[in-house]
Amino acid sequence: MSLTSLVSSEELITRAHAYHQTILAANVRLTTPPVSRLHLVSITPTASKGDRVTSASVAFSFTVEPEDCNAWGTIHGGCVFTLCNAAGKIATAVVAAGARNIVSTDLTTNYLAAVPHGATVTIEIECLRVTRSIGFLRGSIKDAQGALCYISVQNVSFEM
Repeated sequence: MSLTSLVSSEELITRAHAYHQTILAANVRLTTPPVSRLHLVSITPTASKGDRVTSASVAFSFTVEPEDCNAWGTIHGGCVFTLCNAAGKIATAVVAAGARNIVSTDLTTNYLAAVPHGATVTIEIECLRVTRSIGFLRGSIKDAQGALCYISVQNVSFEM
């Protein structure tokens, strides 16, 4: 049985979109939340156990707007952190079907190269493993040429 046949692609996409909407609903006070501009590109199951997906890679695209930038015209650290945080929660919701109240307990982001206003990046987050209440993730943000700009490691806690 292939990994992609365990859970339908439609089901994984439904999980991702549903949790994205949950995040947006919780952040209605933000004027232009960058999370609202995350666009789902792909979901790829990377491991399974029995008939369930146990890890998956989720990719998003994001275009850097002026409100995402610092004084030097590049995406600011808080925006990068917010995008990794949200993408990690969405990836967790994809793997841990039914997870709710997903919160980051640890998120480390390393900055390797600046991304200027107007650039479109790819955010790739892999949910490596979930237990009954904890998820372990790693991620990256790459520019349009595929160069690594930021990396992240994240742990999340959730309820089922």
